[in-house]
Amino acid sequence: MNRKALILLATSLLGGCTGENIEESAAPMIRIAKKARKSGNAEAAISFYKKALATDPDNSEAVLGLAEAYIDLKILDAAAEYIKQAEDTDGHNSAKSSYLRGKICLLSGDTDGAEKEFLKSTSTDSLNALGAVYDGKGKHKKAQSLYKQVISKDPGYIDAYNNMGLSLMLSDKYREAIFYLESACALPEANVTYRSNLALAYGLSGNIEKAKEVYSQDFEGAELQKKISSLEDIVAAKQK
Repeated sequence: MNRKALILLATSLLGGCTGENIEESAAPMIRIAKKARKSGNAEAAISFYKKALATDPDNSEAVLGLAEAYIDLKILDAAAEYIKQAEDTDGHNSAKSSYLRGKICLLSGDTDGAEKEFLKSTSTDSLNALGAVYDGKGKHKKAQSLYKQVISKDPGYIDAYNNMGLSLMLSDKYREAIFYLESACALPEANVTYRSNLALAYGLSGNIEKAKEVYSQDFEGAELQKKISSLEDIVAAKQK
């Protein structure tokens, strides 16, 4: 994102902040950074988090935001440095720090290290991530118990519904998987990834027509047919 685009983004997102001197407050820059990261623009997020730190050098939210953005870019050494900085500045963010350290461990291939970090917190992020670790180890019941905890704490946590659906598919419980994946797809932030998982669940349950209906929300023509053919191959292989 170039400088002009960054300025336009800032102007748009700060439209409701008339009268606020953005040079004297980190909060507006942090809000923009979060929006940028959520949209998939980690580079822009880093730029705005650094602007926030320029006005408030001890803002641990901005520091941890930088760690998250660098994790998105898989620049793990920089992420680890910012996590340490946040811990040195504000020990109250230990749950978030443990979660981010766990993500770094996962990206580094250290699954056991990730599990230890996620176990340090009962935040929804850590519980959901720990569930994914257990699924990777084949401990699906344990994982599903964690996803249920996350959903109970935060009914709008889309990745918990999605992960629950995937875990149930790994357990060959396709109808139950459909329930959770339908729930994920009903949330506002649902995208093609979640819908594709739902289509897969329908296909594995034996309902290819419903799978096609779901796929058609994002694909058409030859691309749609390719998706259906691939799904039919997966189903056939599963039945052997």
